[in-house]
Amino acid sequence: MASREELELQYSPSRWSHRLGPNEVIPAHVKALTEGSELAKSTVECELGFPYGLSENEKLDIFGANTLPSEAPIFVYIHGGYWQDLNREMSSFMVLPLTSAGAVVVVIGYDLAPKASLDEIVRQVKKGVAFVLNMAKRRGSSGVYLCGHSAGGQLAAMMLAQDWMNECMVSNSLIKGAVLVSGVYDLRPLVNTYVNDALKMTEEDALRNSPVNCQDVIIERSRQRKLLVVVGEHDPPEYKRQSIAFNTSLLGGGVQSIFMQIGDTDHFNVIDNLRQEDYTLTKEILRLMGLYLDPLIEGMQSAGLS
Repeated sequence: MASREELELQYSPSRWSHRLGPNEVIPAHVKALTEGSELAKSTVECELGFPYGLSENEKLDIFGANTLPSEAPIFVYIHGGYWQDLNREMSSFMVLPLTSAGAVVVVIGYDLAPKASLDEIVRQVKKGVAFVLNMAKRRGSSGVYLCGHSAGGQLAAMMLAQDWMNECMVSNSLIKGAVLVSGVYDLRPLVNTYVNDALKMTEEDALRNSPVNCQDVIIERSRQRKLLVVVGEHDPPEYKRQSIAFNTSLLGGGVQSIFMQIGDTDHFNVIDNLRQEDYTLTKEILRLMGLYLDPLIEGMQSAGLS
C-alpha cells in the first residue's frame, strides 16, 4: 500500500505541471476560468443563478437557451475543485465557442465540503441534471452531453449510472454522451490524504461514490452513448492510470468510449483551453455533439463540390 506522502504527491495535480510551479498554476487556472466566464456572461444571452434546489449553491447558469433553436444540443458542465473549491460563477469559460457552434450550455453549481458531504453533492448534481433533462425534453433537444473536470469528472460519471426515467420521468437515452476530463473514478485512495480533511469520507463513503463501484450500471446505461475519457499529458500518473482503467472497462462492456491524452497540457489547462475554438478538445466536443464541420468539408460545401 502506498504511503500517505506518495498518495498526496499522486493526487496533487499542481505538483505535476510542466508550465508553472505548484504555487503558481492554480492561481493562473482560476484567472483563466474567471476571465473566460466573465467574457461569456458579457457576450452571450444568459440566465444566471437559476435555482434548481433550495440551498445557496443549487443554481444553474444557462447560456443560449433563448437564442438557439429548440432542438439544439445541451452541454452540461460540472466543475472540479476536489468537491471543496471553485464554483459555478467561474465555470462558463467554454461558452463562447460552444454556443457559437450551436450548443446551449448549462453550468451546474453545488454546495461544497465541508458544508456538504460527498453524498449530498452527488444528490444535488443529480437534481441539477434532472432539471436540465426536463428542460431538454420540453425543448425537443437533440440530446444532452455531460462534461466534468477533475472532481466534476467523478460527478459526471456518477450521473451516467442514474435511472433518469425513475428519477424524473425522462428517458435515459436523452443523455447522448459525456466528456470526462482528468477525473477520479476510484475515490478510496483519497481517504488517507489531505483531500479528505474537508470531505471526511470513510472507506465506505468513498466506495459508494466511486464510478468504478457502479461501472456495470454505467456500462448498461451507456451502450448507446458516446464517451470521451480525457487526460492531459502532464496529469499525475495516478490520474492517467485511473482514466485508462475506467476507459478500458467501458470498452470491455461495449461502450463507445475513446481515451484521449492531450499533448502539452497539464491538469489545469487541459480544461481551461476550452475557451479556444481551435483547441483539440473543443473540436472533439463539437464533433461529439454533431456540431463540428471539418474546414475542408465546409469549403467543399461552400463551393458546391460535396
